[in-house]
Order: sequence, then structure tokens, then C-alpha cells
Amino acid sequence: MATSTTRSRLFNLFDKIRYRRFISRSNQSSALQKAEEQDNESHYPPIKPKYPPGEWGEMDRGIAWTWHEEGEKWKSMASVEERLSFLATKDSKYGSKVWKYNSIQTNTGLSDYQQDKTKTVLINDAPEVISNIDIDIENEFKDIKTILQDKLLEEQEYLVQHLGKMYDPKKPEALNTKLIKSLVFDLVTVLSTKYEHLFDLQLDPEVEIAAYWDRYGVPPIKPWRNYEKAKTDYSIPTWPLPKKFFQNYSKYQSQSKLSCQLRTSNPLPEFLPQDDVKCTSEPYPECRLWPNVLGTPSGWVQPKCDPGYVPQDPYQFVNLSFVPRNLSYLPYLEKNLGAENAAESLKYFGMNTAFISTVAQAYNQGFSTFVDITYPFTTQTIMTDGRLFSIYSYQLNTLHLWKGDEVNPLRNICFLQDSLPLYDVIENGQIKGFNDETFKALMRCFVLKPVDRGCDLRPTIPQDSPNRMEPEIPKYVEEIIIEKEVIYDES
Repeated sequence: MATSTTRSRLFNLFDKIRYRRFISRSNQSSALQKAEEQDNESHYPPIKPKYPPGEWGEMDRGIAWTWHEEGEKWKSMASVEERLSFLATKDSKYGSKVWKYNSIQTNTGLSDYQQDKTKTVLINDAPEVISNIDIDIENEFKDIKTILQDKLLEEQEYLVQHLGKMYDPKKPEALNTKLIKSLVFDLVTVLSTKYEHLFDLQLDPEVEIAAYWDRYGVPPIKPWRNYEKAKTDYSIPTWPLPKKFFQNYSKYQSQSKLSCQLRTSNPLPEFLPQDDVKCTSEPYPECRLWPNVLGTPSGWVQPKCDPGYVPQDPYQFVNLSFVPRNLSYLPYLEKNLGAENAAESLKYFGMNTAFISTVAQAYNQGFSTFVDITYPFTTQTIMTDGRLFSIYSYQLNTLHLWKGDEVNPLRNICFLQDSLPLYDVIENGQIKGFNDETFKALMRCFVLKPVDRGCDLRPTIPQDSPNRMEPEIPKYVEEIIIEKEVIYDES
């Protein structure tokens, strides 16, 4: 009996030992499994890549991340107004130290400089999408041709009667602008009966536009001389300068004035595909000289992009712009530079104006120097004095102009039909030598229709942004006045 009791106690003891060993082993295996799972999980934040997404070439990685972060900050802002305010005071409350790029240059030999700073390839021809438009003068446009000739004779008579009385002869652009507005208003009125896009547009006279951009090739202006402002504003850098002041790009600000501007709700068709060889590898002149040497002043300004209308305007895209050919600068240029150089300055004035217009439109759609455009911006600009017409068809392909060609090969394209004479002379109340080909070229600019690009035109603007909401047009409420007979007391 005692033996069986002892044996049962030993068995119970062995069972307990085996159970404890089993529990211990199972705990060890579960602990090892948990340790392995924890090892598989990341204990540290992800390693930051050397460069942000995109192409950066040999740019300093710190500067590349600064550009990327400013782009993300730009996209996080809900409205265009907020973004433009950020642009104006990004560097300091005084703005930025920029090169003040003149839309019309007053020095000689600056054609290469102007094409380089706007990264523009100049093509002396019309884009196919415009040149293929058929203009039937004998039938469809016969009446319009007559109206245009009558308007030219009327304006010439007005000029003879009022020159020196209502307009200052020293400011010929005022009279030139009056002629342009009169011609454009009459042409739009007549053509809108046949072309629907000319009926649904906005026509604004005397519009001022402005644009800001960064351009590769010249280091930024070093602002260490600005000690007075730096004493009160510590955001202005002094020596030693941050690394960004040793990069190979500079800031530019420019502006221009239009005689009139025609805007539509949809953009014009693109003149060339962005992957066309002219947009990616066509050579353009390079000018890496210091801008101050070429007569470009510098100064502290608040960067500004103004297309001539507000972001809430339903007509967001400039179909056609007009600028005067008779400028007050012209006699000065002809006297000091000669007729040939003056004509060259005038030629690039139209190109610069078209560039400024497209850049400002791109900013108004939410893009910027930080966030590149996702589709090309196109516009037409006509420079005229009533007889000679220079027609510019401009396509903006990129705003990342601060990147080198090896990183961003896209070029901007400008098609130019230069100095087309509409007639030879007006004598004794008659137009002599009327040029039908120039008339056709002018009509094609009006007839070219805007198109639906089939993409989101403001992809960086949030869906709930006020810039995406259609403006409320106040309804006219007629005030009803109830008249009552007044009875006077005769007593």
C-alpha cells in the first residue's frame, strides 16, 4: 500500500515537471515568434532618398529638396490668391531680389539674350493648325473685308482731324490703341454672328499683365549689400550666404501692356505636341552674360503674376491679344540704335508679351515655378499700327526654366509672321495695294476656335477651392413702385 502511494506521488511529480517543461518550451517558442515579428517590423523611419521624385541632374540635394518642399507647400494651398501671396513674400516681406526684365529692350544685340531668358525657339512661320484654316474672301469674308477697309478709312480721317488735339503726338501708343480697339470691336461684332466662340467671350481694353519666373544659366543676385533692411528683417540673408545663392539660376520679373485682350472659357489647341522634336531638341541661342552688363536692372520687388483678370473669372484663357506698334520708345530707338535695331527690339517685344501672358495664365491655373504645367498653354498676340501686322502664336511648354536642358529638355515655341503689310498706302480717301494674304492671316487668328483639352485644367487646385466654384452672377430684381393718388387738403 505504501509502495503504491509513493509510486503515485512520483508519477504526479513527473507529470508536473513534464507540464512545466512543456509550458516553458511553448512560451519560449511564442516569445521567439514575437521577436521575429518585431524584427520584421521597421523600428526606424524610412530612409530619405538622396533626391526627391523627378529629374534633378547635378543639383545640390539640399536645394533639390527645398524646391520639392516648396512645391508641396504650394499645392497644399487652397486658392490661387493664397499662392500668389506666398510667392510675393516667400523670401522676405520686401519681396525678392530679381532682375527687372524689360518687355521691350533698349539696347542692341539682345535677341539671343531674350530667347535664352524665356527659353524660346523662334520659328518664322505659322503653325499648321492656323495655316490650314481656309478663308474664302470671295464669298464668306467678302463683307468683312469691306467693313475692315471702311473702318481703316474712317480711322485715317479721324487721325487727320484730331491728331494733336485729343492725343499727345509724343505718345503715339494712345492713338494706336484707339485704332486697335475700334478695329477689334467691329470685327468681333461681325464675326460673332458666324462663329460661336466669338459670341461667348470677354473683351477687355487696355490690360496690364505681369509675370515672374526663374531661369537657368546665371547665379542668383547675392543680397549682402542690403544691410539696412537686414538690420530690421532677419529673414534677409547676409554673409555668410546660404547654399541656394550659389546655384545656377536667377529670378526675373517682367510686365507689359495690351491694347485689348480676348478671353474664352477653353484654351486654344496646342500648336505642336510636347514630344515634337522642335519642343525637345530644337537649338536656341544661349546667353550666359550677367544681365546687368546687358542693361537689365535689378531690385527688390514682390514677385507678381497677373494675367489681366481675377482667378474667379469664367473666361480663363487668352485667345487673342493686341499690342501697339507705334510706341513712344520707337523714335528713341531709331535715333540711337538705328532703324534695323529698333525693328528687332519691336519684334521681340511681341514675343516677350506673349511669353508673359502665357506664364501669368499658367499661374492663374495653379501652376508655378515650383509645380510645372501638365499641358501646354497657347495664345496669339498681334502687334499692329493698322497697316503692318506681326502675328505671334506662342506655346508655353514648361515653367521649370530653372533646370538645365539635360534635365528639362522642353523649349517654349513662338511662331512668328513678321511685319505683314495690310495695304500699301491710303491716298485721297482710297486704300491702295490691299493685301489679301495679310487679311487672311488676320482672319485666321479670329476664326481659330478654342477646344476642350480633355483634361483637368486646374489639377493642383483642390476640388473644394473657391477658385473651382462658378461665380455667382447677381440677378436683376425689378423694383416695383406702387403709385398712390395724393389728395391735398383744400381747407
